[in-house]
Amino acid sequence: MSKIIIGIHGIGNKPPKNLLKEWWLQSINEGLNKLSLSSQHFDFELVYWADILNKEPLLPDDSSNKNSLYQKEKYAAEQNLPTDEIPGLRKKAVDYLEKYYEKIIVNGVMSLEYPTITDIFIHYNLKELEAYFSQADFYYQGEKRLIRDVMMERLTTVLKKHKHKQILLIAHSMGSMISHDALLDKSDGITIDTLVTLGSPLGQKYVMKKIEKEHNHNFHNRLKVPENIKKNWYNLSDPEDPIALVHLLSDIYKSNSNGVKVIDKLVKNNYVNSGGRNPHKSYGYLRTVEFAEILSNFLTVEKRSIFLFFKKIF
Repeated sequence: MSKIIIGIHGIGNKPPKNLLKEWWLQSINEGLNKLSLSSQHFDFELVYWADILNKEPLLPDDSSNKNSLYQKEKYAAEQNLPTDEIPGLRKKAVDYLEKYYEKIIVNGVMSLEYPTITDIFIHYNLKELEAYFSQADFYYQGEKRLIRDVMMERLTTVLKKHKHKQILLIAHSMGSMISHDALLDKSDGITIDTLVTLGSPLGQKYVMKKIEKEHNHNFHNRLKVPENIKKNWYNLSDPEDPIALVHLLSDIYKSNSNGVKVIDKLVKNNYVNSGGRNPHKSYGYLRTVEFAEILSNFLTVEKRSIFLFFKKIF
């Protein structure tokens, strides 16, 4: 059976689809190079949804740096930043987040204990998340839709197109929420071999409570891994990633009937831009050795099985 790698990006406006796809592929190949697998071929398709909420994409041109659409965080090849070294101001910010983020944001603002404060914070800081859970009418291609349904449709359309292939789905940030909900609600008849979530907010209390309400689930009993994941769910997070502050999705999800459970992996996201490190950036996650190993195993597992079969015969 042929194989396909499908990616879905995360929160925020993005550069044009073809450029974002190119940057994802460059990042993935950086990781494969670390395993001496740069010649490994694979088919890749990117699910792009930034244009649903943004009229124009971000601009990668340096001459546009005064434009509100200027792309500040471009793809950049890996830098040899020491493991424990983060430039001054960034380190102070990370130290602050590590100390106060969970208490103030996750347990306070993002817990829905103070709904008004939660709504204000999300409105000004996380417009995509607000739109995703909104029940307001949204006109898309001439008809009223829910934004959430349009986002999920972008993904399920691609999944259905490749339903006769083995699929590895890479979901970064909010893309993991879209993937999770699509697999639960909108993907009848579709199965995927492996799900890889990168910098996922699925463990945050605000998101968990929303999932609980929409799927009528009691989290005291834990969620179940979606049934249409047939072999693996890997969850990669950097300990300093504030969006993926809850690293252990395996504490939230129990195995599905296929025996698939969440395998959590802590990684080092080494994306650096203009001297500042962003431990949530997709490019940094995609070039980690841990992700490269997952991808390589997915691409070669059948080849190894066939090789071992003939080796036993001869």
